[in-house]
Amino acid sequence: MADAAVAYASLPFQEQIAFFRRKGNVTTDRWTDVWQEEHDHAFMVAGANRIDLLVDLRDAVDKAIASGTGLEQFRKDFDGIVAKYGWDYTGGRNWRTRVIFETNLRTSYAAGRYAQLQALKKVRPYWRYRHSDSVQHPRPQHLAWNGLVLLADDPWWDTHYPPNGWGCQCTVEALNDRDLKRLGKDAPDTAPDDDMQDVVVGKQGSSPMTVQTPAGVDPGFGYAPGRSAFEQLAQNTVAKAAQLPAPIGAKALEPVMALPRARQALDDGYGAWQAQVVNEGHARGLAVPVGTLDVDTVKQMAKANAEPATASIMAKDADVLRALGRGTDASPGGSETRLAPEDLAHLPNMLSAPRAVLLDVASNALIYVAPSSNGNSVVVSVTYRPKGAGTPNLANTFRGASISTLTDIRAQVATGSLLLVQGSLD
Repeated sequence: MADAAVAYASLPFQEQIAFFRRKGNVTTDRWTDVWQEEHDHAFMVAGANRIDLLVDLRDAVDKAIASGTGLEQFRKDFDGIVAKYGWDYTGGRNWRTRVIFETNLRTSYAAGRYAQLQALKKVRPYWRYRHSDSVQHPRPQHLAWNGLVLLADDPWWDTHYPPNGWGCQCTVEALNDRDLKRLGKDAPDTAPDDDMQDVVVGKQGSSPMTVQTPAGVDPGFGYAPGRSAFEQLAQNTVAKAAQLPAPIGAKALEPVMALPRARQALDDGYGAWQAQVVNEGHARGLAVPVGTLDVDTVKQMAKANAEPATASIMAKDADVLRALGRGTDASPGGSETRLAPEDLAHLPNMLSAPRAVLLDVASNALIYVAPSSNGNSVVVSVTYRPKGAGTPNLANTFRGASISTLTDIRAQVATGSLLLVQGSLD
């Protein structure tokens, strides 16, 4: 009976194991040293400030997750590690082992489920909050959320995706339209208010801090386990697809780019990176993934005898600075209208949902046309690498951007210098 509280997550699955094994080891002095979504990328045990000690603790947790062993076996492994290193940990042995075991088991389970639920969103676009009946002392808010149905992309899940506290056994299940009707609902529910609370954490240590957390969510649990790891995985997937031929890479990336969170991951990551590049004012030879050529674009380019070698699109810091006319890497002079940083801050979104895509065969460039805040258009140029040319495994690259009018773009189409590949200029 000792392991009954965690039995619901005791059967491991591949996504759960992969999530845990992608983490890096981080030594800490306090439990607040790694906070919220940072846990998606870091394995830590509060107070384990020796890397060899942490590695052995991690191996014990990994065995528990991958092999489905119970709490008592983990406690035996824990006792051996403590004896080996003479670790003077805080808290009672039974309490400390349960916290380490349950927290890692539940968050990795939740993160694995998050990845599975993301893959199901096209056919099961709703998520239902489920409270566990086995909890002996249920939290009132968690009971109130039981049965709540929201769209999978509702921002409420960003801070309320379970577990929502120490010992929380709440879960999420995916639903389709038929499930919604069986529940007597014509549409998803309205998300409850967050009711953010100021809470002081680390009171017993030397560095207490005040954090905000939604009512009913323990401090440090106000994030969706696996979300940032999923977003990082999306970025890595786009970058690695540069090694695939364009038709295969575009097809492989299609389901990834269909996920709103994957597109948002690229956009958020690029926006933060651009701000850092602009602040530094000079290039350091860095690049980030910003998008992909879609399947139809690759097909149309092939018809025009301009098939690209790869589908991935990257942005280099030097090209971004040049487009913005910033820093030492900006080209002097030039008559084109320079963009402000905010005009280019959402480059991945502009590439994923343009008004039109045009081909400039003469300069090996794709021209993406996106709306601008001033009523004109942002024209984004992407240099594509033709099939069979140049060094392999290099992505297409952002070349530059400027402000233009649809009239000017139509004129270039009329003269034949640009070929409309996708979308409309009407």
